[in-house]
Amino acid sequence: MKAKLIIASVVVVAMASPALADYYVVQNTKTHKCSVAAKKPSAKSKTLVLVGDAYKTKAEATTAMEAASECKAA
Repeated sequence: MKAKLIIASVVVVAMASPALADYYVVQNTKTHKCSVAAKKPSAKSKTLVLVGDAYKTKAEATTAMEAASECKAA
């Protein structure tokens, strides 16, 4: 009985983990360079601002960063 509970818990965690893996495109306000971050910058952050939305994979975020007008070299 205990083994079934443990297996069920592992399956639930494994299925929920990808949903928690959001990536964000952020821009440093001092250097104006963009990067991909695995953590959303806090509202108190004075050096990082969000560009766009959250992305499920790092590849999607990288593609969005390359296409974002805010991230083009000035």
